[in-house]
Amino acid sequence: MKAVVTDKRPCKLGRGEMRRVPQDRSFRGLVGYHVGCPRCGFVTITLQGDEGLEISEGAGGEVSFSRPVRCVLCSVLLSLRAGELDWVADAQSRPVKTR
Repeated sequence: MKAVVTDKRPCKLGRGEMRRVPQDRSFRGLVGYHVGCPRCGFVTITLQGDEGLEISEGAGGEVSFSRPVRCVLCSVLLSLRAGELDWVADAQSRPVKTR
């Protein structure tokens, strides 16, 4: 699914929506992103440099992660490449009811 970068508050993010931290791009660096899990809808924070994670932002607003991150609630792996957000369930994933 296409990830949508928005300025909504993290508690209002929907599935597949993301919010940059900090919102102000004049800040001298990227802290991370809040990501709404496309499977369960829970918002997970991804931090630049956490366990080797590198977050890159393209000229067209496309965001990429150097490696998959785990959703905090359902534990699926979230991968983001050029604005395309995908999830993969593995042995660590938890069963959840999706709406």
